[in-house]
Amino acid sequence: MACTNLNFNVDVNKCFNWLSKSGGKPKIGIKKLKKEIEKLKAKRHDIKSKIEEAKREGRLASEEAKQWQRDLESLEGQVAVIFEDFTRISFQNNIKVGPWGVAGDCNFDIGRSASQITKVRLHTGVVVDNLEISYIVDGKNVETRRLGGGGGRYHTVELLPGEYINSMVGFVGAFNGESCISQLKFKTNFGNTHGPFGEGGGNEFTVPVTDGRIVGFFGQYDKYLKEIGVYVALN
Repeated sequence: MACTNLNFNVDVNKCFNWLSKSGGKPKIGIKKLKKEIEKLKAKRHDIKSKIEEAKREGRLASEEAKQWQRDLESLEGQVAVIFEDFTRISFQNNIKVGPWGVAGDCNFDIGRSASQITKVRLHTGVVVDNLEISYIVDGKNVETRRLGGGGGRYHTVELLPGEYINSMVGFVGAFNGESCISQLKFKTNFGNTHGPFGEGGGNEFTVPVTDGRIVGFFGQYDKYLKEIGVYVALN
């Protein structure tokens, strides 16, 4: 009786692909993984029956059959562990993208667990002087302090109910001998454009989000906004 090669790796990798195609939402992938494990159990039962039949007919040595069965149980156990790991995975944390600007340690980090930005306040002149963000965490509105210096003209981006930021475009440029964020512009799912804020110049960066929303920011500042990245939540 020839040994059947059960390709467990292929079966499990299909479920990894399902997870990625489900946009980081694990429930669909876990359900399919569970179905795949049930198929593997059925295969195992069928092979065990064939092993018993081969043993009765003297076509397979008893010790070889036992070893094959132990190998199958070990592989099934590995798949069960993977399934258990996936059921414990939490995809609640938002995805961090960036940053752009001066390389260094961030001194603000807002939006790791946020679900929505409600308002962005900026002071800008030649460059972006500061940011203030209002956002939702666990159903509660949270407001940051001023992140940056005190110069520039005041601007407010206030989002409507159901509206969210799905694009950010910016520039990193030099001002007074320092590298900083020289311009920011936001677009929303309602088709509204806010900005550009700041005069710009330097190197452009863009953050288009096709199947999600920007829910927070991180980066660094001193007299000006020096570096910025975003947190993205999947829709």
